[in-house]
Amino acid sequence: MMKNFISVFICTLNRFSTQPTVVNLRFLLCLFGLLVIKTSVLAIPSDYKNKSLTEFYPVPPQNDRSLFYIQRSKNTNAIVYETNILPSGKINTEEPLKIYWMQYASDSSVAELNYVQKRYAYGIRATPVKGHPGEFVLNFVSYEKKKFYLILDPGGKQYKTYTTINGKMAELKKIFIHLEGGSFWFPNIVDIEITGKDPATLQKITEHFKP
Repeated sequence: MMKNFISVFICTLNRFSTQPTVVNLRFLLCLFGLLVIKTSVLAIPSDYKNKSLTEFYPVPPQNDRSLFYIQRSKNTNAIVYETNILPSGKINTEEPLKIYWMQYASDSSVAELNYVQKRYAYGIRATPVKGHPGEFVLNFVSYEKKKFYLILDPGGKQYKTYTTINGKMAELKKIFIHLEGGSFWFPNIVDIEITGKDPATLQKITEHFKP
């Protein structure tokens, strides 16, 4: 497939070799850019259960507020979830999570979720745990069957998110959603891959399920 793209590029170069240099250069750079993008997309295997698509995706920068992130087969953008810490150093109990996009598919810039995305898709409902100040039960607004728990680590320095993965309570690291068609309101979700870390063995643990 790559050879075909290169052949097209060379033929186009020969075709436009008599045209003005500046126009030539701009046209060919744009064409080559499209070919590289197309090639990189085709390089991702379709059978991602044998080799996870997440291996080809960028990893958002990590800091002491990082919790987990979501990516989808639609593009390489990531929805990042962090603890929302006040200037006092305490967690914001009214809105304990900060959620934003890492727009890797365009310019890698940071962007806020819009109202619809936050209200109906990727937003989180956080319910305080009675008798445990600063701890929360989390539910995605779009999927309430699976519960997550926001808990301060034993050292009291960093929050972590836990959920059951393959029947074990594990620290959530990332979620990958495999989509095939559908729309924003009615996406065709083929598979969800949840990846975490076993707190006892510190080993990676993964589970696949269809909602």
